[in-house]
Amino acid sequence: MTQFRWITAVPFIVLLGTVSTAEPPASTPPKASRIVALGDSITKGVREGVAPDETFIALVESALNADGVSAEGINLGIGGERTDQALARLDDLIALQPRIVTVMYGANDSYVDKGATASRLSLDDFTRNLRTIVERLLLQGIEPILMTEPRWADDASPDGLGRNPNLQLEPYIQACRQVADATGVALVDHYAHWTEARANGQNLRDWTTDGLHPNPRGHQELANLMMPALERLLESPPIIPFETQLQTVLEHDDGQFLWYHPRATILPPSDDHQRPNVLITLQQHLHTSDHYSGLSMLTSTDLGQTWAGPEPVKELDWIREPEGVDVAVADVTPMLHPPSGKVIAVGAQVRYSATGEQLEDQPRAHQTAFAVFDPETGEWTHWQRLEMPDDPFFNFARSACAQFVIEDDGTVLLPFYIGRSAGEPFSVIVVRCAFDGESLSYREHGNILALDQARGLYEPSLIRCADRYYLTIRNDLKGYASVSSDGLNYRPAKAWTFDDGTDLGSYNTQQHWLTHQGGLFLVYTRRGADNDHIMRHRAPLFLAQVDPDLLQVIRRTERVIIPERGGELGNFGANAISDRESWVTVSEGVWNEDARRRGATGALFIGRVLWGDPAADSPTP
Repeated sequence: MTQFRWITAVPFIVLLGTVSTAEPPASTPPKASRIVALGDSITKGVREGVAPDETFIALVESALNADGVSAEGINLGIGGERTDQALARLDDLIALQPRIVTVMYGANDSYVDKGATASRLSLDDFTRNLRTIVERLLLQGIEPILMTEPRWADDASPDGLGRNPNLQLEPYIQACRQVADATGVALVDHYAHWTEARANGQNLRDWTTDGLHPNPRGHQELANLMMPALERLLESPPIIPFETQLQTVLEHDDGQFLWYHPRATILPPSDDHQRPNVLITLQQHLHTSDHYSGLSMLTSTDLGQTWAGPEPVKELDWIREPEGVDVAVADVTPMLHPPSGKVIAVGAQVRYSATGEQLEDQPRAHQTAFAVFDPETGEWTHWQRLEMPDDPFFNFARSACAQFVIEDDGTVLLPFYIGRSAGEPFSVIVVRCAFDGESLSYREHGNILALDQARGLYEPSLIRCADRYYLTIRNDLKGYASVSSDGLNYRPAKAWTFDDGTDLGSYNTQQHWLTHQGGLFLVYTRRGADNDHIMRHRAPLFLAQVDPDLLQVIRRTERVIIPERGGELGNFGANAISDRESWVTVSEGVWNEDARRRGATGALFIGRVLWGDPAADSPTP
């Protein structure tokens, strides 16, 4: 067994930084929210009897601005257009960087021309195109709203089959509803509204110029129905104040190893829920890429004023196999399981060669392992492998560097990245596991999120906020997010952007979550912070509030929580400590002399997030 040099000479180490107030920076007037209307002649609107300022997109722009919501409406409707033609010009729309795009098609796709016996576009093609439009917009950080077309009037001209066009349109309307439900985007159901109005005695001729195209009254009906969805998406969440405090727990840079992947969890019992006992798990990075020691732990009984450790956990050390193979568990996240009072630590099972390379030398070499800590006895179990279904998609199955969710019923929601092997793009799923106080076991999993780009989607982190579940996901080129109402099934991934529509600039590293009083927060790294000298721009660490409906970072709330001083900060943890304090924990990656010259010392930092007014609440001693 490889021997490590442990830091035990100084068992209690603490260096406290100063409190930094998170006052909003001076800001320019907010940029107007750009809303693009994508569609056919109904969207274009302008025709004899309908002026440009009488179209529905012009009406919602005016109404939103009158309500104090700065909005800019752009009409991209083209007469006669189908969904396949809309796809062909989607890149030009994306270049406009809108926050929201309304998508309304079906009348042309479904229509049967004179002399024809089938729709211009098949129902399957329409459905596939509509879903592709939604997914492509989300991948660019743009929020789609799907809208059904309004109903034709009863006396509209018959189609090529000699029937009222509604008969051919209705399956396409239902397909639009199904795509909205499957992708989790908002639906404005004009067809249902116009159908209800007709049933209540409204002659739809009075809402149209020709039995189909809305007149000014019809456009007002469209705009009125759209407003609730737009107002919900564009309403800014309450901004939750916070201050930050930087603490240095230890420093180590001896050329042999760095302390890495520190992640914290609270421990029971505690006489004061505002001052819980805390455990941090961490590992030694052995100066070879992704080569880590067994697990160690730091503990504090005074909310981080003093620390005991790091101490190695013998039960969680490497296991030596024949021919020089070491089996370890890396990228570990611990979390208290309140129903049992135990701590579950989850990480990636890794097989190392004698030189520290990760091996895929046997089936299912890359799996997920867990261990359980009993705070009452102070004892850990040995690592156990979480057995996954016998399906090739789970040949590679890691829940690693991942925040996970403990449900009220005691089940555990673990986010995974999976694949047939380490050599193909990864996909993301969420797995529900049972926990009996000693062992995790697979119960079920949700839908698969996939992206065939670079290494795909991986290292997801999960949190529950209010009544929804949120994923943030790593990709080599940018970060992505998703949301779910049931914790298992998620809508297609949406690229992270700021609330002005610009790219967040976070890529090829983790992001993690915090929540407080119903507010959702993201911790991340990004480009554009005078940090081009940092590998993959992995420092400083930022904290900002997130719009939970649009899944965008609210730029004016962004703060540096862990400063950059030459070392990279890409492998970190984030978690709540009490209802008044949350922590972001990270160690500096010091890979060269330039990092040391800039001030990096291999420090393990705690970025304390003090919610509200710390002077009044006194959340820390």
